[in-house]
Formats: sequence, structure tokens, C-alpha cells
Amino acid sequence: MKFGLALPVRGDNCRRELLVDAAKTAEDMGFDSIWVWDHYMTPYDNAQLDAWILLSHLAAVTSKIRLGTVVTPIPFRPPAMLAKMVATTDILSEGRVILGVGAGWHRPEFEGYSVWNDDATRVAKTHEGLRLILKLWTEDKVDFEGKYYSARGAVLEPKPIQKPHPPLWFGSFSNYMLKLAAKYGEGWIPVHISPEEYAEAKTNLLKHMKSRGKNKMTFSLFDNESHSLDTLQKRMGAFKDAGCEYYVLLWNIGDRDFKKLRKYIDEVLPSFR
Repeated sequence: MKFGLALPVRGDNCRRELLVDAAKTAEDMGFDSIWVWDHYMTPYDNAQLDAWILLSHLAAVTSKIRLGTVVTPIPFRPPAMLAKMVATTDILSEGRVILGVGAGWHRPEFEGYSVWNDDATRVAKTHEGLRLILKLWTEDKVDFEGKYYSARGAVLEPKPIQKPHPPLWFGSFSNYMLKLAAKYGEGWIPVHISPEEYAEAKTNLLKHMKSRGKNKMTFSLFDNESHSLDTLQKRMGAFKDAGCEYYVLLWNIGDRDFKKLRKYIDEVLPSFR
């Protein structure tokens, strides 16, 4: 298995020195990736940092660890502007970016900063937005006319470093989003899912992949560290048995006490590597 560390960027954690320390520590400890959620408001705390500006800053203080979002709600921003933001971060990180893909779920932040739509419309916007993003990343000049988005003579230069484009990791396990993951995704990173649900959704995703002749996907998981190490080890074992191969753990960085994190690395991870 591979391992990522998600940083809870909210409230008192929105401090540069704390986030830089956590990112450097994760890289020094050998984690494969750093993840942040992409929200402006949440039910838990409305003090948030912009994910892509933050990842660009963390790219400057790290050198090899990958940087991703869990996940970016595609309908939240104009997708052409998001394409430029992700491409810029990929360039500044020298090709270490992963774009987590979601349709959004928190209505108040959409109503505050964007436009809220029903579930079906947000998913349709996600699909259409991805089509536009991929064209901008891979084509010299883009003309695009969709139901929700359009572009005339759009040029995105310089292109992302990663070819053909930065990887897309999908965060949902609804059937339609799994179909999109099978079509566009390089990774799958659900949250709030049981091992049994994970195994069932992975089977569904594999079926969609097979229908497209696709056989490569990173099967990941976004989980919470609010367990004892013994419980966490059991959970990781259950998810590994369910088919997870890349475990991303949300870690409380607020107190800068990395002793438990070191114990997690020394006592839990070796049996899964």
C-alpha cells in the first residue's frame, strides 16, 4: 500500500507555519502524498483556506511528495479558470498535482460563493466541466459549447507538466460518478464509506472500467485518524481486504504533536507496505 496524509485546513489550523511544518514533516516521514479539502465554508468551521493557493505554497516548501485535493467540487468554480489554477500548481510543483473530483455537497458555500443546483445538475456540470478542463489541458486552442459552459478561442499556456494531463481522482461512490471515474479517472478516493460498501463500489467501478477496456486505476480511501492505533490498524486491514491500495489519513495537526504520527508510521504501516 501507499500512504497519504490529509491536513485538516480549518479554524486554528489555518496558520502558515503550522501547515508548512506539517507538509515538511509528511515528506520527511516518507508519505507519498499530502491532501487538503477544497471548501470555503463547511458545517464544522467557516474558517478555511483556498486549497489551490495553499497547495501552490506547499509545493514551494516540499520537493517530491505529491499534492492533491479531497476533493474539488468541479461546479463550484468556472471550470476553465480551475483548469488554469491546477495547471499553474502542476508547473510550480514540477508535476506533483492530483485533482480530486467531486460534484459538491455543501449548499451554503455554493449559495455564498457560487450557484447551487440539484444533485443531477451538479453531476452534469461536473461531467461537462471535466470535458472542458481536459480540452484546455491538451489542445492548443479551445472552442467549446456546452449546456452550462462555453469557451471561444481559449488558450491555456503553459500546459501542465504531467502528460497527457494531471491525474483525476474521483471522490464519490454513486453509480454515475463511478462511470465518470471509469471514463476519466486515474484514481478513486471515497470518504464516509464502510469496508463492505467499498468492496461493493469497487466491484461496480471495475465493471464500468471493463466495459471501456480500461484496466488501470489507483484504489484509494480518505479516512479519519480519530481512532486508537489498534483500531486504525484493524480498519486499514479491513479496507485492504476490500481492495484499497492507497490509504489517505486525515491527521490532526493543531497541536504539532507528531509522536502519534511517528508511532503510526513505525508500528502500523510496516505490515501494510
